[in-house]
Amino acid sequence: MYKFHMKNGTAYFYEHGVEIDGTVYGIHTDRDILRIKRRIVNDKFAETDDNFDMDTEIAKIQHTDITFEQPTSEQLSQIQSKTFDSMSDMKQYVQSVMNGELTQDEINAMLLLKIAEMEVAITNEQTTN
Repeated sequence: MYKFHMKNGTAYFYEHGVEIDGTVYGIHTDRDILRIKRRIVNDKFAETDDNFDMDTEIAKIQHTDITFEQPTSEQLSQIQSKTFDSMSDMKQYVQSVMNGELTQDEINAMLLLKIAEMEVAITNEQTTN
């Protein structure tokens, strides 16, 4: 499993993460774990008027450490050579590269090369006749 985020239109991969209640979060440092747990507690008690102790509620939340799969250097350079305007476009591109599929850019390049080869063949045939 891999997890990434977008910064300035570029994909960056998390090396580590945590799983809390079935949801996987990417983290940079251990401080991120506390930030995530605090957000979970805030979301849980946001709609209630109940008094609660933040530290106690955070301590109740268990997490599992995760090490994420990393792209190869070739995959990473291919992914980071593009910038994206939307997270959905980036997600689609990253998934295609990580799965070893041809990207639309690669398909277009192959088609252009094939067209050029055909044009050369036609031109050579016309000049020899």
